Amino acid sequence: MQAIFTGDLHLTDRKEDEYRFKIFDYLYTKTFDVLIILGDLCDAKDCHSGVFVNRVVSALLRFAEQGQEVHLLMGNHDYSTDPSCPFFLFLQACPNCYYHNTAQIWEIGNQRLSFFPHSRTPEQYWPSMLRGPCDLGVDLALCHQVFSGAMSESGVELRGYDASLLQSAGRILAGDVHVPQVVGPVEYVGAPYPIRFGDSFEPRMVLYDSGAFNVWSYLYPPSIQKLVLEISDPEQFEYNPTWREGDQVKIVLSMKRSNFGTWEACRRKIKKVCERNNLMLCGLELRERVRQKLSVVEKKPQAVPVSYADQFLEYCKYANIDKTDRSVGRELLEI
Repeated sequence: MQAIFTGDLHLTDRKEDEYRFKIFDYLYTKTFDVLIILGDLCDAKDCHSGVFVNRVVSALLRFAEQGQEVHLLMGNHDYSTDPSCPFFLFLQACPNCYYHNTAQIWEIGNQRLSFFPHSRTPEQYWPSMLRGPCDLGVDLALCHQVFSGAMSESGVELRGYDASLLQSAGRILAGDVHVPQVVGPVEYVGAPYPIRFGDSFEPRMVLYDSGAFNVWSYLYPPSIQKLVLEISDPEQFEYNPTWREGDQVKIVLSMKRSNFGTWEACRRKIKKVCERNNLMLCGLELRERVRQKLSVVEKKPQAVPVSYADQFLEYCKYANIDKTDRSVGRELLEI
């Protein structure tokens, strides 16, 4: 059995997200038996247009019509309020299409796989399965969940559930976190393309060949970049060899308030650069560049030198020394 694992497609009908549908064109060129999507097929949880639904279904049924199995694991973006009724549950009525919105064990080829859909309370929702998938002869556990220790796209450590809930499985693949990574016994497959602006991870999918050697490998589909660029002058925004055709950019232009009158000219120049390099300009923000004030350094009081005579007089006042002894003392200091 050859299986491709991916997840977090977050498909939408927005023009700027059209690049996400190209993942299907890439998959159509690959040879495999099973496609498993680890949750969040679409970005919106429901209220999809009919045109959009037909497009998603047609893309998935093309695999099914070729005899390839399509397995959809329910993610947190796949249902609104009732996990027993995700939006695309009707796909399980199609040949070779299977939807997993309850904890299940399936035999696919020569492998036994456990499916754990997203849950807000996995300790209760995955009851019998949590006692140990390996006891049930499971080779691979699949889930859509955030586990503590995972890192977000912005580099923040996420709080979630204890990964030891599933550590009894031989290997665990998960969706929900877009950055490919390994957290204890869990490997996050990662998104096959950037989802948010500023994403810098390398998109990928996992290919598993359960033949004699159980080979695991990674696929790196071509993708755009979603860049956030901060510039202080339009001249800084010119051709960059790292740009790819179709890349999306959000630009922040920082200028002194006295230069705001040049904004329209700057905006036109930036748009022309985007058009010339086939970039999609998705945001252009003008921001005032404020000169940072130097922090005031608090001066520490400096020590003032005090003569021996002055020190002696202060001591005399403190100890109530009479005038006679005080005079003798001063004479001795002057010797």
